[in-house]
Amino acid sequence: MVLAGRVNKQLVASITAEGQAAIGLCGGDGHAFTARKKKSNGTDLGFVGEISNVDSRWIKAIWDNGGIPVMSSIALGSDGEYYNVNADQMAAACAAGCGADALIFLTDVAGVKDAEGTVIRWLPLSQVHSLVKDSVVAGGMLPKLQACEEALRQDVARVRILPAMNAQELPAFYFSKIESGTEVMAS
Repeated sequence: MVLAGRVNKQLVASITAEGQAAIGLCGGDGHAFTARKKKSNGTDLGFVGEISNVDSRWIKAIWDNGGIPVMSSIALGSDGEYYNVNADQMAAACAAGCGADALIFLTDVAGVKDAEGTVIRWLPLSQVHSLVKDSVVAGGMLPKLQACEEALRQDVARVRILPAMNAQELPAFYFSKIESGTEVMAS
């Protein structure tokens, strides 16, 4: 409950301090996100889940009224239990469920890197599998790339992994192609 409580409310307070109205929610609020228990190779992972359904009306209601929804990655299962959901998957489900034009992952890395360690600026989805198979991409970048794929396959037009230190470039993202990070492309 740290994510849905303290962390969520700290983010709401920070956004509010910058002059924007923000509303903190978790995926279980308003049944916005439904999760199912996740298993890995038949192993019970406890209260780890994956998104099975999205009802975006509450998120859209906040946006339509000039607010910023701050969603923690906790979702309610049909069994009445709360499940911790990968935040990248939650972001992709949120973007797809709301019909977003773009999804931007702010992260602490420069982007997806090739075998030589150079950031790949434009990465076609068709090349992701070989990067994973050849162990060029591993660790925390794997769920992020899976979420990128999920969003693109659900009609989110643009997906970019952007280093948080370059967040000032966000206003230009909608109008042009920016050079920071990695843009994962459907084709």
